[in-house]
Amino acid sequence: MRSSSPTAQDASGHLQGLARRIRTLRERRGLTQEDFAVRCGISVSFASLLERGERSPSYETLVQVAGALGVPLADLFRVEEDEVAGAHRLVELVRERGLTRAEVDRLLAVAEAMFGGREPGAPPAEEAPRCKEAGCEKPVLAKELCAAHYHRARRAKTGRPSP
Repeated sequence: MRSSSPTAQDASGHLQGLARRIRTLRERRGLTQEDFAVRCGISVSFASLLERGERSPSYETLVQVAGALGVPLADLFRVEEDEVAGAHRLVELVRERGLTRAEVDRLLAVAEAMFGGREPGAPPAEEAPRCKEAGCEKPVLAKELCAAHYHRARRAKTGRPSP
């Protein structure tokens, strides 16, 4: 039977965090569990157990995992990854595609239109165009319209009913 002491709970939480981090890094690199297991020199079933947080890896296994993922060992334990995982992916996208400042601003405007406004107190985007519909100040998604007005116009054009 498992102990419910704070130390045991902390260890379990850390193991789950490590498991999520390993899986995230593997997926980000486009590796299957099979490819990852081969690179680490472990079985596929053990790789699966690691990613589910059901096995505690040895130091040697952690070194192999870090090497297979191409990261320093310390990166496997970065707690803040869950909070900023998307930020790293966005930076990679911008670099890979060679996006210009104007393209990044447009990407941010689309994100604002899709996911809502900025954090409270954050300054508004200076260059982001606003919806042309009267009284609407939302960022433009396409054709000078915010996401809601753009999709409404598309539905009207195709004759589809509004939800």
